[in-house]
Amino acid sequence: MNRRLAALVAVLLLAAAACGGSSDPTTDKGGITVARPLAYSLTGDVALDYRVEMDMVMTTTFGDALRALDPSMPGAMGMSMELEMVTGYRISDGDEPGTHRVTMDVNNVKLGRGSIEMGGEKLDLSDLPQSQLNDVLDQQVTEVSYIITDQGEVLSMEIAGVPIDVGGILGGTSTGSATGQMFGPQLPDGPVEIGDTWSTVSEEQLPGMDPIVTEQTHTITGREDKNGYETWVIKTDASTTAYTITWDDLVAMAGQVGGMRELGIDDSMPPSFTMSMRSSPTGSTTYTWFAPDLGLTVAQDTTAHVAMTMEMAGLPNTGGRSVNMSIDGSTHMYMELER
Repeated sequence: MNRRLAALVAVLLLAAAACGGSSDPTTDKGGITVARPLAYSLTGDVALDYRVEMDMVMTTTFGDALRALDPSMPGAMGMSMELEMVTGYRISDGDEPGTHRVTMDVNNVKLGRGSIEMGGEKLDLSDLPQSQLNDVLDQQVTEVSYIITDQGEVLSMEIAGVPIDVGGILGGTSTGSATGQMFGPQLPDGPVEIGDTWSTVSEEQLPGMDPIVTEQTHTITGREDKNGYETWVIKTDASTTAYTITWDDLVAMAGQVGGMRELGIDDSMPPSFTMSMRSSPTGSTTYTWFAPDLGLTVAQDTTAHVAMTMEMAGLPNTGGRSVNMSIDGSTHMYMELER
């Protein structure tokens, strides 16, 4: 496969891996419940670490035009991957009352079982040296920080110190984005009790694009003792509208964070190159174990489906033909507060 094309496939797979779905926990619905307000307790200097386990399964199907250009190209490629990591959140008071600055970092990343199957050949990812994985992660991990409210609403965001006009990434467990979901759902303003439901809408405003809208419905399904904490279990069903990202959009995004290489994308494409990635409407289900007395998420379990297509034109050695591929898969993430 053309090296530039292979790089784009890798970027798309990483983007797809950022989407998150879930198990259905059994909760104790008995007893007397008194309505109470819910809020995240983030005042002062707070350091939180969460152990994260993530697994994903993806199938990439290559279009006829691509296989006509390269007869050795198989019709599809399958990939599975398991990752473990520790996600840290460093929290301090924001400039305005009731706001907090949150900076996220990722460390202790370990690659578990996984494989890539293509054309009858299989590469076992566990055979790759950990040092190679670390080198890749060192190039991809960029400092991300937010200003949020007590209810978990995102007011502003920075990537590598550069402000980004993106709202709602954390609120409502939005799209399961790679920026993290420690804060769980955006909480309601007034008192709630077990059985109550509320809705939120979040938008991700990326440069040059229409907003990516995610609607969430949150329901408190019951109580459960989780890892020594008394928690309320909040189920969040989220749906994200279809959207399209073009090459020009990627260039505009890169301009905000310092260049294409900052996004891990090859910036040497020919002037005639065009690309369009289209996401179908997607959904996810998240269960959050929230400790009202602690004011923190104790654990979270998210599962989601991803479906995307990508079309490219102007690639070298394609004879002017457009090539396309599609990706279909699911991801699952579980994260738990380290005591």
